[in-house]
Amino acid sequence: MKSREHIDPIFEQLFSQISPEVADSFTDEQLKAIQRGFGSQVGARHFLDIRFSLPIPRLRFYLVLLAGSERRSQQRLRNEKARYPLFNTGNIIFLIGFLTILLSCSFTIFSFFWSSLSSISTSPYPTSIPWIVDKSECEHTNRTWHDEKCWDDVHSPMF
Repeated sequence: MKSREHIDPIFEQLFSQISPEVADSFTDEQLKAIQRGFGSQVGARHFLDIRFSLPIPRLRFYLVLLAGSERRSQQRLRNEKARYPLFNTGNIIFLIGFLTILLSCSFTIFSFFWSSLSSISTSPYPTSIPWIVDKSECEHTNRTWHDEKCWDDVHSPMF
């Protein structure tokens, strides 16, 4: 194999799978052109790049989520659209499952939030005022003295 400087690891991995007879048949110009092709992908980072394996017993699945600015050519976009259609059986099953989980979680959170709001009573109710221990002081503040306690008939629970 001819000497190559600053080799891209992806290029090296793929190039190592080529038989030595074929690999030696490349000219330096051809090798540099191929390396430039691989080099254009080095450093092409995505804004969002999430990759992980899903630990499902007896099954080997992985999930990749990429997002970023579109840099592919129109020709490449057309080729990929034909090669990887959005609406196929696997994608539809995944989207239905994902939307079902999302809606279930949203409904649960909304129900919990709504029930916690509706359980708070905003209407006033009577309550005793523990720091007023004298009937005259209680009546002076327009409250009611009853059972040796000062009662406020319009206490707000939002207080």
